[in-house]
Amino acid sequence: MQHGIAGAVLASLALAATPVSAEALKEFGCGRVLETPGGLPQLMEDEHLHVIDQTSANARFDAGPVPPGTTVKSIFCARSDIVPAPSDYKVVQAGYPLTIFARDGGGKTRIAVLELDGGQLKLRSVGEAGFTPDMVQRIQAFLDASLPKFGKTAAER
Repeated sequence: MQHGIAGAVLASLALAATPVSAEALKEFGCGRVLETPGGLPQLMEDEHLHVIDQTSANARFDAGPVPPGTTVKSIFCARSDIVPAPSDYKVVQAGYPLTIFARDGGGKTRIAVLELDGGQLKLRSVGEAGFTPDMVQRIQAFLDASLPKFGKTAAER
């Protein structure tokens, strides 16, 4: 089913009203941004796409089948926390930026993009709500842990 950016993402985020605590990271929904030659990108929610499950269970990330004549431009997920899951680097390694949407306890929606920039894995904040100092520390820990795995797996391809 096709949705606009606001519909697909905000519907998933409505479920993510609980602030992050000591509980495990939750993924409320994911999808793909599809592109056709000469057309505008389209957000497609995919109830079968579960990035956290896929990346932790498989050696490589697979974006899944797409309609004929389209390509996957990026992947997006609504989650309980903006900090990437330990194996999220596999999405970028497969060639797709990963956009993460998360709501904090104050009702702010945070948006971040995990991507490759100049050969380096990075997470950048987009939108009005940036990263808190605690988030920056946890994001850096994720990036530090992912770097050796990212390089090793990329070299094996």
